[in-house]
Amino acid sequence: MDQIAAQLIGFAADHPQWIAALIFVLAFFEFVPFVWVALVGVAALVGPQNAGHLAVVVAAATVGGALGDISLYLLGQKNADHLGRIWPFRKHPNLIARSEAFCARWGLGAVVAGRFSGPVRAGVPVVAGALRMPALTFAAASIAGALIAAVVFLVPAAVGAGTLFEMIGLS
Repeated sequence: MDQIAAQLIGFAADHPQWIAALIFVLAFFEFVPFVWVALVGVAALVGPQNAGHLAVVVAAATVGGALGDISLYLLGQKNADHLGRIWPFRKHPNLIARSEAFCARWGLGAVVAGRFSGPVRAGVPVVAGALRMPALTFAAASIAGALIAAVVFLVPAAVGAGTLFEMIGLS
């Protein structure tokens, strides 16, 4: 999996014109564990010197992440009666109970906070859909969470990596 992340980062380094599109796709699939590493790595290639492009990257990550969550939410709605048969629950059956407990404890905030909790990252949107959380409420929380996560993780990656590259003479 690390090899795939490294290849995606290498592709982005060789083709900077594709960074925003790659960020969108990676954010859509960020619930897959190794994808998050590639997402942050690709964002680090933007650097602080290109603030306009950084804004596009944040927007691409926000839209991609929210659409990915909404897709999982719809999957949960459609499969509410047999969640144990679909990924990731088929391989990790305890994830249903953990995600339900997380949703019960945090309520609507679980959708936002779930982005920052690896163990339930993929489960929260699916369980929210299965529990029939109102779609507009879920979408609003998902967009807010995706924006917060993009700013919290991707902006520091881009600024920090760019600054580090400048300090060691790679920029």
